[in-house]
Amino acid sequence: MRAVILSAGYGTRMRPLTYYLNKGMIPLAGKPLLEHVINKLRKQGFTRLTVAVSHLHEQVEHYFGDGSRWGVELDYSISTEPLGTAGELWNLRDKLADEAHFLVHYGDIMTNLDAAAMAKQHLTEQAAATVGFVTNVRIHTGLGTMEGNRLTRFVEKPPLTDPCHAAMHIYANAALEYMDKGKDVATNVIPEMIAAGEKVCGFLDPDAYWHDVGRLSDLDEAIELFEGGELRMV
Repeated sequence: MRAVILSAGYGTRMRPLTYYLNKGMIPLAGKPLLEHVINKLRKQGFTRLTVAVSHLHEQVEHYFGDGSRWGVELDYSISTEPLGTAGELWNLRDKLADEAHFLVHYGDIMTNLDAAAMAKQHLTEQAAATVGFVTNVRIHTGLGTMEGNRLTRFVEKPPLTDPCHAAMHIYANAALEYMDKGKDVATNVIPEMIAAGEKVCGFLDPDAYWHDVGRLSDLDEAIELFEGGELRMV
């Protein structure tokens, strides 16, 4: 099964770093973010990879080349402007034409979610799409419980116990019909597929950790977690 890593866009939340770096090339624990994702996917059995890039794509191509240094077959989908997450997959429709199913991994997410087990469930269920979920994701604000105007409970930045979107999906090839420029897979495509009656499944890995590295503050936190041994990709 081919895996597509989404690393397009301008990375505006990571400025000023992304004025001169592709967001996937931002270093974390001595390696670019994309290198952590590539190593994780290879160790979980995914060796045919495509990276979708736009802004400063030359940096990614020069560093990773054909992927042989990392034990993978790596190629690229280059767009002249960001197309949205679904648009990047729409841009890959010819390359994915012969893929019965494919995995999508956001390039700025650090997680050890079991992609191999997720793929096995997806194929067993014969799903049109499978969305990965994790628990214990920390939010960036506090939560309160109120009775009238009285605050009866307050917790700052608690980990959520409800399943949270892990930014990893697996699609059957037919799902490409829902992809288009300017669309987002989470905001548009998954709800549209559910509304159309497609078989959309969820895969929950309750033991996985998950960290979004999409903002500078997230990067600082990820560095601390890596140095403390709390964050690892496999």
